Amino acid sequence: EPEREQEYEREPDRGPMAAPGSYRVSLAQRVDGTTTQLAGPIPFKVVSLGLQTLSAPDQEALLAFQQKTARLQRAVLGALDATKDALTRAKLLQKSLFNAPGADPKLMDQARTLQVQLDSALVDLRGDRVMRERNENTPPSIVDRVDQVVGGSWSATAAPTQTQRDQLALASALFAEELPKLRSLIAGELRRIEEAAEKAGAPWTPGRLPDWTPEP
Repeated sequence: EPEREQEYEREPDRGPMAAPGSYRVSLAQRVDGTTTQLAGPIPFKVVSLGLQTLSAPDQEALLAFQQKTARLQRAVLGALDATKDALTRAKLLQKSLFNAPGADPKLMDQARTLQVQLDSALVDLRGDRVMRERNENTPPSIVDRVDQVVGGSWSATAAPTQTQRDQLALASALFAEELPKLRSLIAGELRRIEEAAEKAGAPWTPGRLPDWTPEP
């Protein structure tokens, strides 16, 4: 896996810093599916120590920008994982169809084409890791752009820079173009080929629920 994706897996869950304001905290425990309230909710206030050299004049606007970034990051990383899973399913599907004498030979070609399309989608999402491994310059991917905004703004008290705003807007626009394509490939084409493979009696592959009825 690329170093960036390994870092995402190693990092604990985190988000933007809490903005100054009033909050409540409570404590509960969950044992064998039963949740028991232990303490709270207790109100408390978060205040700024005033030590920052660059402070955003509008803290609510800063938090809104950070939350907008978080929503985009969630969607982009979710799409990335879904695409990697679909690519694995497409590869296994080709092996399954190869071992299904009753399957239409065109299905193998369609599964292979789907794999190429999913590979291309991964490049759009996370960049060309083959070129990067050869130390070749590659254009920033959607994940790169989101990562830059997250790294530069989530731990900052200053207002987002224009560069960060531009990066977020561009990443959003690129992802808005990419997501419908992924939905068509994964929820449409992949599912269609899997259903055809099931009808042809191809060996089971991940992502497929076998079609079976009791026999007398």
